[in-house]
Amino acid sequence: MSDEAKDAARQEARAYQQLGRLKSTLREREARVAELEKQLAALERSTALQFGRLVAGAARNPRRGRRLPKDLYRLWRTRNAPAAAAKSAAAGGGVEADRIDRPENRLLVAGPCDTLIIAGILTPRTASRLAEHAKVVPLYPHDAAIVLDRADVDMVVVDAAAGEPGGPWAYLGVPGMYDRDAALDGVRRIAAARSLPLVLCGEAPPATLACLTWDAVIADGATDPGRLARIVEPAH
Repeated sequence: MSDEAKDAARQEARAYQQLGRLKSTLREREARVAELEKQLAALERSTALQFGRLVAGAARNPRRGRRLPKDLYRLWRTRNAPAAAAKSAAAGGGVEADRIDRPENRLLVAGPCDTLIIAGILTPRTASRLAEHAKVVPLYPHDAAIVLDRADVDMVVVDAAAGEPGGPWAYLGVPGMYDRDAALDGVRRIAAARSLPLVLCGEAPPATLACLTWDAVIADGATDPGRLARIVEPAH
């Protein structure tokens, strides 16, 4: 074998040795990254971190701090869920993507809303008037409880005219319309659990609505921002 061939063979051997070291280093790095991803996922799911985020969010936005006890109770109630989620992620060979649906993520947002946020059972006309000075979250019979449970709102407004024919809440307040009554009852229960003011607005409400317990009943001027703000303030 010539000297050139020997040099080429030595260079090739060194190249293979270097390639082997690089592959070994890459495997170690990949294993380390996978371990760090698991640790990060466990940290993100930890109750201590979520507790800190809830408290920090309440400190950043005192208007919503009144819901902190409810959010902390929900966190305590689901404190064992992260362990099951972690096991599922490990069994699947990867880290489960973090879902943005935790209460603290509604509080820790850039540019939080500085106006009233109203969830409402409303006619289009009332919703349009309220939207001029507040953020409106419309509620519909088929998903009212789900939307209200997840939405970050300051109060719940029920329009006395919402039961007029032609609207999504048609015949609300009419005796015998059990599906509408059940949907409204679900909204009222969630509002009471979250300490959200319940307001009935509009003239001549149906007797089945007027006889219910409300935090405020406004016959006229229901879309006056100052009046609505005064209803919310005592709850803070």
